[in-house]
Amino acid sequence: MAKIENLYQLQSEIKRLRELTKQQEIRIKNDLVEIREDLRPRNILLNVISSISGINFKKKDFFKGGIAGSLSILIQRFILKAEKKMENKIYDFVDSILDKVNNLVNKFSGYEARRSERRDD
Repeated sequence: MAKIENLYQLQSEIKRLRELTKQQEIRIKNDLVEIREDLRPRNILLNVISSISGINFKKKDFFKGGIAGSLSILIQRFILKAEKKMENKIYDFVDSILDKVNNLVNKFSGYEARRSERRDD
């Protein structure tokens, strides 16, 4: 704080200190409201349960957590369904390739068997 040398500086400093006092009073009132809210029996019980379970039961945080959890479950279900569909498509694709290879092998093995029969004749 600088040394006050005239009336204007004194009035300015008084005004600044009054504003600072108002801000601090508002902050103290808000803190008291929060303390009163925390000391309500319902909130004490929720805080105890929260500390034991590790789940935050404050309204805003619980709501945010609920939304995040719900979205997570929905996304997991969507991915699981998409994964099953993709898995079935891959199985179908592999099965079709194996069927073609099997048919091709059978075709050539049948050809060889017929050729050997013709040689015997």
